[in-house]
Amino acid sequence: MTRTTLKPSTMHRILASPLGRPLASGVFNDLKLAMLPREFRMARARAAAFQHDEPEAFLAALGADQEAKRKLLEPAARALTELALRRKALRPVEETWERAIWEDLPIDASDLVALEEERRSLSERAIKPGMLFRFLWNEPSIAPTGFSVPAPVLALQRSADWLANPAELYAAPADPGEITRSNAIPGPVGEEYLLRFRSPSAFTNGDVVTARVYDPAPGNADIPSFIFGSGLGMSYDLIRYWPEEDYMARRLAARGIRTILPESPWHGRRELPGCYSGEPYLARAPVSIFELFSAQCQEAAVLVAWARENGSRKVGVGGVSLGGLVTQQIVGHCGGWPEAMRPDMAFVGAGSGHVDQVVALGHLSKLLGLTDAVRQAGWTDQLLAELRPLLDPPDTPSIDPEAIVACLGTRDSSTPFRLASDLLDRWRVPDENRIIRDEDHMALYTFLIRKPDVADRIAACLLSGAV
Repeated sequence: MTRTTLKPSTMHRILASPLGRPLASGVFNDLKLAMLPREFRMARARAAAFQHDEPEAFLAALGADQEAKRKLLEPAARALTELALRRKALRPVEETWERAIWEDLPIDASDLVALEEERRSLSERAIKPGMLFRFLWNEPSIAPTGFSVPAPVLALQRSADWLANPAELYAAPADPGEITRSNAIPGPVGEEYLLRFRSPSAFTNGDVVTARVYDPAPGNADIPSFIFGSGLGMSYDLIRYWPEEDYMARRLAARGIRTILPESPWHGRRELPGCYSGEPYLARAPVSIFELFSAQCQEAAVLVAWARENGSRKVGVGGVSLGGLVTQQIVGHCGGWPEAMRPDMAFVGAGSGHVDQVVALGHLSKLLGLTDAVRQAGWTDQLLAELRPLLDPPDTPSIDPEAIVACLGTRDSSTPFRLASDLLDRWRVPDENRIIRDEDHMALYTFLIRKPDVADRIAACLLSGAV
């Protein structure tokens, strides 16, 4: 039977069902964390392959030593040939999709749905090629991330003005620019479409921000909006299963809330050449951390203003992990923004105070080599702490504490629970607004996927008179 609407991801339906319960176990989450360096190495290989189609240049870009090059040339040649074929298969479908979405290519609903699903499937085979680079899984000469950490003295000198006035770094954009809206695709709840606009941040060189919007079913009046940021390394709607789409955006749309999922700087369509999604955030830490925070805050301000211009009296912002850390900065600094850009409520998922300590001591930072790279570049705990005014939000929130909701895991050692809880204490967020789980970082993410509790709390906040 021909379908005229998109459907929720099959993977999401499995994860949210009783069949997905084992995936919430501690054993599975430990395994998932242990696999991350391998996954990031594969992502780096794919990014290098997009720039280099010759095996020698490909392996050199990854930093492979001479012994590795000798044994890996043949499998590298096979993988590069296969990846080129996958990209070739994607190209005409992507071009047709671009015309259907952004131009006036005549196409009926069922064909548009089929085109969207085909695009995401072929795109996933190209940007997440899975086993294609398995010959590099355990290659010790190839790091999961190509680090280029700035020297502390130079970084602190260049940050001096912002350190003296952090509000300048997190100021609202002076010119939000023009936002372009795509044609709509029929989703499982309501229409889904894309927004495009130039990033107002100097840190992104004015690249194009893409955000996917999920509208409620027609007929809803006075629709609130919620802008939600994903975690590090996401590929967004370039792949078939984007968890935030199903566990947050479509859940909220079903409750009458327009939801906007933006791509973070250096992620997704905004990848830098030769880098995987999100790699610059790790590679140039700690400076790149507050650069991304600043850029994404300014981009969120643009989207808040767009939501108000398009019928939303109430607008919320939120995110999980990386998105949660960005949201903290919005909460802390939005008081100085124009009224149209200021959100009414916020959700912080797996956030943390003292982000300098997350870099130095966080389990995920250690696992991905970030801690070692920062140490080798000369960053001590004391030097990292000097950046705290830029990495951490102010101790006084610019959003009513009653309108701040948080979800934390007591065993989270990547964005440590104690540091996150202390931040909420300083903000005087009520205990009833804190969803506390006896889980680690990955298990908390699994909870968001499997259970509607957080989406329900956000919806209640935006639909009530509390904000």
